[in-house]
Amino acid sequence: MDKSINLLQKIMDICAYRQKILASNIANADTPNYKAKDIDFQSELKKALESGQVSHSIIEVPTTMPNRDGNTVNIEVEMTKLTETLLLYNSATQMLSTRIRMLKDAIKGGR
Repeated sequence: MDKSINLLQKIMDICAYRQKILASNIANADTPNYKAKDIDFQSELKKALESGQVSHSIIEVPTTMPNRDGNTVNIEVEMTKLTETLLLYNSATQMLSTRIRMLKDAIKGGR
């Protein structure tokens, strides 16, 4: 398979997984003692490229001081991360679509 397609698929997988984690953080914004979680995107991508597998290692992220109830979720920070992740996912999707279209055109041109 084309290496660029493989890379884009891994980026999309990591983004989708991160979106689930961030959505969980937002859903637990009012849960006492809940600690915000995230992934180290760069590290996850590096692991995916080296081993071919996405490890999905979750880490606690102290984005803000804990609330009085011990919760560390900051809705503004989580929404910013969600937007960033969505933009990256959409970009990877567009690049993947373009790459597939180019491969199809190359195949059609060879006939």
